[in-house]
Amino acid sequence: MHVRVRGSRASRPINRLHRSAADQHWSGRVVAPRWSKGLALRGRLERSIALAFRACGSSNRTLCMSLEAPLVPAERLLTLSNYEHRILWSPDPENERSGVGAAHVLTAAGDTRFAQIRDAGARALHDLVVMNLDGACAPEPQFYGGFAFQPGLVGSTLWRGFGDALFVLPRIAYARCAERAWLTLSASANELASVPGRARLAREAHEALRALRHEIGGAPAQIHAAALNDPAEAAWSALVAGIRGEIASGRLEKAVAARCTVVGGPCLPPAALVLERLRSEAPDCTRFALSVGDRTFLGASPERIVKRRGSRIWTEALAGSARGDNPAHVKSLLHSRKERVEHAIVAREIRALLGPLHATLSTDGPEVHLLRHVAHLRTRFEGVLKEPRHVLDLVARLHPTPAVAGAPRAAALAWIAAHEHIERGLYAGPFGAFDRAGNGEFVVAIRSGLFAAGEAHLFAGAGIIEGSEVAAELCETRWKLRSLLSAIGIR
Repeated sequence: MHVRVRGSRASRPINRLHRSAADQHWSGRVVAPRWSKGLALRGRLERSIALAFRACGSSNRTLCMSLEAPLVPAERLLTLSNYEHRILWSPDPENERSGVGAAHVLTAAGDTRFAQIRDAGARALHDLVVMNLDGACAPEPQFYGGFAFQPGLVGSTLWRGFGDALFVLPRIAYARCAERAWLTLSASANELASVPGRARLAREAHEALRALRHEIGGAPAQIHAAALNDPAEAAWSALVAGIRGEIASGRLEKAVAARCTVVGGPCLPPAALVLERLRSEAPDCTRFALSVGDRTFLGASPERIVKRRGSRIWTEALAGSARGDNPAHVKSLLHSRKERVEHAIVAREIRALLGPLHATLSTDGPEVHLLRHVAHLRTRFEGVLKEPRHVLDLVARLHPTPAVAGAPRAAALAWIAAHEHIERGLYAGPFGAFDRAGNGEFVVAIRSGLFAAGEAHLFAGAGIIEGSEVAAELCETRWKLRSLLSAIGIR
C-alpha cells in the first residue's frame, strides 16, 4: 500500500492503517469497524503521520492526510467542543461534511470580500500536500463558510467573530459520500516536524474517531411556547407598510422584510442535536453550520445560489410561498397571480445576471417545490459557461437575488439597511464550500438561526410586492420557521 501524494512528487510505502469501511451500510446506527477499537490505534496513527511527513519532505506547506472512517451522521463530530471553529455542510443525505478546528482561516471585509476569499483560498489550497494514508481516494479538501448578507453591518456582539466573511479549512474533517467515508487530518509541516506535534494530531484524530462512534442521543426537551419571544405585530406592520409605500412611489418593485424570533431557556439543545433533528424536519434542504467559539450559526436551506462543476453551473429561483401542510394552498400556488409575479421578478433577474456568461442557459419551471411545512415556486437553471469562472465569482454576481433582497437591488438593500431593525449577519447571505479548482456549491442561508449565550435567534423573511398583506406575510414567516422550531423542541 502506498501513500498517494497530490501536490508533491514524493511517494513511499505505508502500512495499511485499518480495514475498509466501504461495505458498511449506514442506517443511523453503526458498529465501528475493528480498526477503530483498541489502545493501539493512537500509536498507529502517530506512526502513519510520521511516515506521511517524511514522504512529503520538509517544507512550510500544509499536509492533508486522509484515512477511511465509519459511515455515521456527520454532525457527530461537532460534539467535540474544545475547538474554536466547527462546520457542517450537507447538500444532500449522501454528501456530508463536518469539521473541527482550523488548519487555515480566511476572513475578508468590505465590497471586495468575495474576491479576497477567492484569492486567499486559492493560495492556501495550492500549497496543500494531499495524502491518503491507507490508499483510499478521499474527496478534495475544501474551504467551508459564509458571507454576511451585507458587508459592514455585523458590528454587534451577537455576531462577534463572524465578520463580513469567514471560511475554514478544518483541522479534523469528516466526509461521507454515498457508501464511503473518510477522516482528513490537516496540519502544517512545521508542526508535524516535531514528535509532540505528531502526537498531538494523533490524539485529536483518535478523539474524533471516538466521537464518530457515539450517537448524539436523545430527543430535544420540549420547550414551552412561553420561551418564544415573537416580535410584536405592530413592528412588522410598520415594516411592510414602509415597503408598500416605496413600491407605490415607484422606487421599489419588491423588497424582502425579515424578522427575528428569540428562543431562550435552560432546555435549549446543543447545535449538533438540532442539526441531527433537521434531518427529518427538513429532509429536502441543505443543512449547514458554522461555529465561532460558543456561537453557532446553523440552518436548513431550500435555496441554492449556484453550483459549479467545471464549465457547468446550476442555480434556481425560489420565490412565491404557501403553507406546505394545506393541499388546497399548495394546489393554488401555481395559479396565484401575486405569487407568480413575485417569482417572476427573481427568475428575470437571475436570467439577466447569468445570461451574458453562458454559451447555453436552459430553464425549467416554474414548478411547485413542496417541503415539509412550506411550498415554493421554483424555476431551475442549468448552463454552460463561455469561459472558466470561480464559483465565488458567480456567487458575487448573483448575491443577493430579489428572493432575499428585492428589486432594484441597490434600492432594496439601502432601504433594508435603513429600516429593518434587526442585524441579519450571515442570515440570507451565501453559505457553502469551494475547492482548489474553483468548483463548489453555495446556498442562501435562510431558515436559519444563531445560537449563542443560551438563546437562539431565528430569522425568517417574506417578499413584499404590490398587493402583499401584512397578516398573510407574517404567517408566511411563521411557516418558514416551523422546521427549525421543531428541531429545537417547540411544536
